[in-house]
Formats: sequence, structure tokens, C-alpha cells
Amino acid sequence: MAFEPLSDEDWNRLVHLFPINNARRYGRYPRNPRDVLNAILWVLTQNERWHHLPAGMPPAQTCYIKYLQWRRLGIVARIAETLEIHLE
Repeated sequence: MAFEPLSDEDWNRLVHLFPINNARRYGRYPRNPRDVLNAILWVLTQNERWHHLPAGMPPAQTCYIKYLQWRRLGIVARIAETLEIHLE
């Protein structure tokens, strides 16, 4: 099954789950949450490993850490519910 990145319509249904905070205290600017979410969805829907993320996606470690954070906060469950897909 080929992976389809989030459509604009789907992203608009989810964007409220990801507060955008461009202020930073140190380090690099945060990754675009849409890009990170597409990578997470790729791993979960393709049943692949994080280190197999295709070129052009954010780093695997970044995506995995965000996945763990979002899962702990219940965001992953809300994404699955909103998109009507089974994750995890």
C-alpha cells in the first residue's frame, strides 16, 4: 500500500492539536509538525522501522521522540480518531 501524505483538508482538521511556538530559548528551530506527523504516519501505517524513513522526511530520532511525546499526551489517539485510522 502506497503512503499518501496528509492532505490539506486532513491537516486543517488536525492543526489545532499542535500549538505553534516560534519562540525558542536555545538550539535549533522546531521541525514543522506536519512533516513530523507525515513521517510518524508513514512508520505506523507502513509497519516500518524508524530508521527506514525515506529521504526528505525529518530525522528518525526527531520523529520518534515527537511520537513518544504526542502519544503520552494523547495526541496520537486524537489523530487516529479524527482521521478514522488504526494506529499503534
